[in-house]
Amino acid sequence: MRISLTLQQQAHELETDLDQPLLTLFKAKGLPVREACRNGNCGVCRCRLVSGEVDYQSRKVYGLREEEISEGFILTCIAYAVTDLELDDFLPKLQRLD
Repeated sequence: MRISLTLQQQAHELETDLDQPLLTLFKAKGLPVREACRNGNCGVCRCRLVSGEVDYQSRKVYGLREEEISEGFILTCIAYAVTDLELDDFLPKLQRLD
């Protein structure tokens, strides 16, 4: 699978056939990623899915509101690539109004 990621305004192309969450893949490739809970609760690792499909493997996406999901945000700590992906930059900070 091919993953295109824009991270801090730099393009990265990753090839993988590994069955691991995106966050684990990014860390293994030495990319600077944000993480905290690693179980889908906090939303720190979120980024926007521009194209492609991910699977959460029956995990609940507690770290995103419905509005964020409808805008295309995913949680990389529990998301697995199903198809080739294009991902947009990680957000510089969380903007929660809860």
